[in-house]
Amino acid sequence: MEKKVRIAKYLASCGILSRRKAEELIKSEKIKVNDEILTDLSFKVSADDKVEYQGKELKYEKNIVIALNKPEGYISSAGDNYKRKTVLDLVNGIEARLYPVGRLDFDSRGLILLTNDGDFTYKILHPKFQIPKTYEVEINDYFSDESIEKITNGINIEGRELLPAAVKILVRKNNISRIEIKIIEGRKRIIRKAFAKLGYKVKDLKRTAIGDLKLGNIAEGNYRILSEDELEKVFKP
Repeated sequence: MEKKVRIAKYLASCGILSRRKAEELIKSEKIKVNDEILTDLSFKVSADDKVEYQGKELKYEKNIVIALNKPEGYISSAGDNYKRKTVLDLVNGIEARLYPVGRLDFDSRGLILLTNDGDFTYKILHPKFQIPKTYEVEINDYFSDESIEKITNGINIEGRELLPAAVKILVRKNNISRIEIKIIEGRKRIIRKAFAKLGYKVKDLKRTAIGDLKLGNIAEGNYRILSEDELEKVFKP
């Protein structure tokens, strides 16, 4: 690590939270440095300092973000009480403590990001940044023009409006349609619920992009570390 790092940046680099949340923990006297409660937001941590949160020592890690092509049958979590496979089971040879950025349903597949960078996670997940996500959806019927208009203009899902979505028809036949849809929503199973509201059953759901970062040719179950240039694409619409 650098010779000295501001405490909030240090905590964010440990992968547990964003700098903003780190500052809240410091103000509420939840962080200890060298066995003493820290309240000074300007404090800088050196390599010799011991930083603790909830009784556990936190180690500074170099920030890393990986793009993973998640298969069906894996949960987007660092652990599971029911012993199901998690996306972390697909990652080998990386010592950093990684966490999934957001969710991708158990029965969905495609692009998911994993990182130890709390600030990066905050920017991806907070609604104010409006990071769009693109999906390919296969449904069990002909996707009507009326349905396109409804989902493009926004529909009500469980008492809340699904914000307008960008829709592109890839395949449209009597018994099957394949649609590309771009949304900025992050609610659980929101795409499946939206198509169910319109009377369709989702047969396959694959996330293909986050911002302008595309899944590309990463094989299913594989991953790669992202470069700085690729990370910038995440924040481009």
